[in-house]
Amino acid sequence: MRLPRLFSAALVTAVTAFTGSAGAVHAAPAPHTTAGSMDFGSSGSDLLGQAGLFLWQNPAGRYIVVLGAKMGTFGQTPEILDQRLSATARLGRTHPFNRIIVSGGDTWWLPVSEAQFMNVGLLQRGIPVWQMINEAQSTSTVQNATNTVRMLKAMGADGAVIVTNGFHMQRAIKNFRDAARTQQARIQFLPAYA
Repeated sequence: MRLPRLFSAALVTAVTAFTGSAGAVHAAPAPHTTAGSMDFGSSGSDLLGQAGLFLWQNPAGRYIVVLGAKMGTFGQTPEILDQRLSATARLGRTHPFNRIIVSGGDTWWLPVSEAQFMNVGLLQRGIPVWQMINEAQSTSTVQNATNTVRMLKAMGADGAVIVTNGFHMQRAIKNFRDAARTQQARIQFLPAYA
């Protein structure tokens, strides 16, 4: 029993040294709540948070999934997508060996997918292009889930952290769990609030 505790303490020490206090991730901060919205996550006040520990346990088999949002008419990034990209970048910089699936398709009349716009936003936030994988066909949360679960299953994933806003999280997690059940994929999903 002492060995796992020593290993955990060593891991926390190494992560603290690697990230410093400014780079610490709080993967599931309490979202801004409005009337009618519900918080179904935990507030991450510890160094890594539940989602962070989950990612550290299997970097090759656990992914960060960020969900897109409708772009403005001329490609402007909506505030909710900026929040998602910032939260994703914090996770991605702290977990550089976990790949990020950027999920979002059609952007109305523009010949660029939401995923491609999001790639630029993540590059600007310090995420290297090799860490990103695009899912650029979906036009709804249900399609985000269906297409992304298909990709995760093909890559042999056993888990993913879903990054979205608090008002959207319950539905997104349900859609991902439903898609995994339908596709008979044994994948665990955890929230990371933007």
